[in-house]
Amino acid sequence: MAAPMARGASRLSLVFRRLLHSTVPSRCQEFDTKMLEIVVCPLSKKPLRYDPEKNELVSDELSVAYPIVNGIPNLIPEDARVIKKPEEPQDNGAKEQ
Repeated sequence: MAAPMARGASRLSLVFRRLLHSTVPSRCQEFDTKMLEIVVCPLSKKPLRYDPEKNELVSDELSVAYPIVNGIPNLIPEDARVIKKPEEPQDNGAKEQ
């Protein structure tokens, strides 16, 4: 009969193996948009917008995009991507007549 410590360690090893295989999905998990009701930008504390095309949460106020990995938003500011706002046409002083 195995010692209790060895049996516990073996069980723990089995749990870690299952966890490892379950966290490497064969397909990417989708983001649950219900999370938008409670998740806010960690810097501005304002609501975020979901961009399904890029799979990111966007802070329009700060022009920052947070990646979503396996359905889980990564809200670490250092991991965020700065996005450019669309430039508005500049007025060169010339007026149409």
